[in-house]
Amino acid sequence: MLINLTDVQKEWRDKARELAVTELGPRAAGVDKSGTYPRDSMNALRDAGFYGLRIAKEHGGAGADLLTTALVVEELAKQCPSTAMCYKMHIEASELVARIPTPDQVERFIRPITRGEALFTVAGGETSGKKGDNWSPTGAFSAAGKTGTGYRLDHIRKSYVTSAGEATHYFFMCQAGEDAPKGALTAMIVEGDKIDWEKDGEWNGLGMRGNCSSPVYFSGVVPAENLLGQEHEGGKYMGTVMMPVVAVTYAAAYLGIASGAFEIGCVEGSRQYASGARRVDNPINKRRMGELSARVEAARSLLHLAARAGDEGQVSLPTPYLQAKVMASEAAIAVTEDMMTMFGGTAFAGRLPFERYFRDARAGMVMGLANDEAYPMIAGMILPRQKT
Repeated sequence: MLINLTDVQKEWRDKARELAVTELGPRAAGVDKSGTYPRDSMNALRDAGFYGLRIAKEHGGAGADLLTTALVVEELAKQCPSTAMCYKMHIEASELVARIPTPDQVERFIRPITRGEALFTVAGGETSGKKGDNWSPTGAFSAAGKTGTGYRLDHIRKSYVTSAGEATHYFFMCQAGEDAPKGALTAMIVEGDKIDWEKDGEWNGLGMRGNCSSPVYFSGVVPAENLLGQEHEGGKYMGTVMMPVVAVTYAAAYLGIASGAFEIGCVEGSRQYASGARRVDNPINKRRMGELSARVEAARSLLHLAARAGDEGQVSLPTPYLQAKVMASEAAIAVTEDMMTMFGGTAFAGRLPFERYFRDARAGMVMGLANDEAYPMIAGMILPRQKT
């Protein structure tokens, strides 16, 4: 920890750490093995007041800043990355309505979050829906037909829905009407109990096995009162309001995988065999541990500095948030790969949890804000087109 934290930030970090150790950690292996949704762990977060972490105090929430949010998500991911991802998606999905709610939305959406009655998630990404095309985003969004009272969803298929069927509310992006301006998106909240939805298959991922991420079809009418901000302005809100928390929480989740695996490696690597030798006494392993410690701290420092700069209003483009995300996810890959190598057959046989962390870490490269998408975005920000 290279930057000073306020007492409030420390309190939330420590509260998250204790809950993760006592509630999430003991269930993590079972969640991974069975591939079931971590309902008990999410309920523990709800009961401890974490659902309203970023909700304004005036609306009953904690009013936490970006740095606090990063600290919390990292601690959760150290113990159970699946639970951390479900929680991260709740924070992300509720961010826009928490920042620009109408008075009606405060009562219908915000206060239920703080009371633990609402679990949000993102209904993200669309594909062609054709066989074999489940996980290849098209970059297009379906049109919701405009009615006299709202927006009609006609069997719209969203391909990336974490907590599918478990969440009560879905953050949803679409075109508002067939004649919507090209590229103009509209954001809204879809209430799970007031619309028809159907999962298109079950989640059986290599890693993050408890996050219940499945394609979902949505049908029905979303009332106009569920619109977030103005029609056709969803893309703007994503860039200015949501991107900081989207990228920061992704970074924190993968940083948690890296730091969680590394901390276990420090403990297990220091254990003495009957001969008195330790695994880390091997010169190659010493070199690995030194390098990995630097990678973890480099990613953590960038994330914390980016989050603090955002809290202080110093960030005009999301460049540092995206840089933190790619650095944290690549640190998770590096740490877990080397832990699998260092601990050899013990790790390969699953007698230590490195294999689980290794699989969870792979999600950081391809899921959500994939690194292959993030890097070009970063390049576009640092290499703007210059008129000649």
